[in-house]
Amino acid sequence: MFPHCEGADSRHSFFGLKRILFAIALALSANTFTRAADLTIHLQGDAPVSRKNVTYQCDAAAQHVGLPTRPFTVEYINGGGNSLVTVPVSGETLVFANVISGSGARYVSKQYTWWEAKGSVTFYSDALSGKLQSECKVLESK
Repeated sequence: MFPHCEGADSRHSFFGLKRILFAIALALSANTFTRAADLTIHLQGDAPVSRKNVTYQCDAAAQHVGLPTRPFTVEYINGGGNSLVTVPVSGETLVFANVISGSGARYVSKQYTWWEAKGSVTFYSDALSGKLQSECKVLESK
């Protein structure tokens, strides 16, 4: 395979080269998966878009529903009759859409509900094992 190499040294060089190439491929693929994705939503007309970041801290049940155990920031985005909130759940950023609610503001994504009412949030997860929830309080709003 390598005409300039002979015997055991050629095998050592070949396997060393394979290791280097494997390490490079692994590093490149890891970089691909760790990049953040941007999401662009185009709205009809000239509707203004408002954004607000709010930092929350949830109770001890947070880890059981997939929320961070430390303070975390969500982003509220409103525009063109749409109300969204981005929430970190189980290591992913999920986009929640506002739905009709009797009181407060209720947002849903997958099996999760982010329900904001009376200055706090209740986060629900409708899992197969039953309904789990965590209570979250506002720490900071920008």
